[in-house]
Amino acid sequence: MANLPDRRRERYATPMDWANFAMNRMLEDFFPGAVNGYDWLPAIDVVETKDSIEIHGELPGLSRDDIDIQVANGVLTIKGEKKDVREDKEKRYHHREVRYGSFVRSVALPVDVKADSAKASFKDGVLTIVLPKEEKAIHKKIEIQG
Repeated sequence: MANLPDRRRERYATPMDWANFAMNRMLEDFFPGAVNGYDWLPAIDVVETKDSIEIHGELPGLSRDDIDIQVANGVLTIKGEKKDVREDKEKRYHHREVRYGSFVRSVALPVDVKADSAKASFKDGVLTIVLPKEEKAIHKKIEIQG
């Protein structure tokens, strides 16, 4: 079964947007690279806190040298390549689900961030990127005086 979005339909502008997203995910499950031109796409979460935007990505089998992260014009881009480890040409695979090859994930950031203050860590196959919000993007309560 395809990995359908776990979001509510209300998050999409129209029912057609949701259907397009769901169809692309199903096509990716059966024909890797058919929709986006890449071999696979890592799963990511984008989380907003009071002071920052956090991105958590699952990148099993990669090292930090295999990953490139950039922020430009309000878009975070994560690029990488998971190299195929089939070293023994004598082996014949009967079932194969692990995906290899290059990927690119681009995420439109929901607020302005301080890209020069960003921090990234990579542990146990999980990439964590913390992007501090610009001062103008931080929600502040205004007290009524007098």
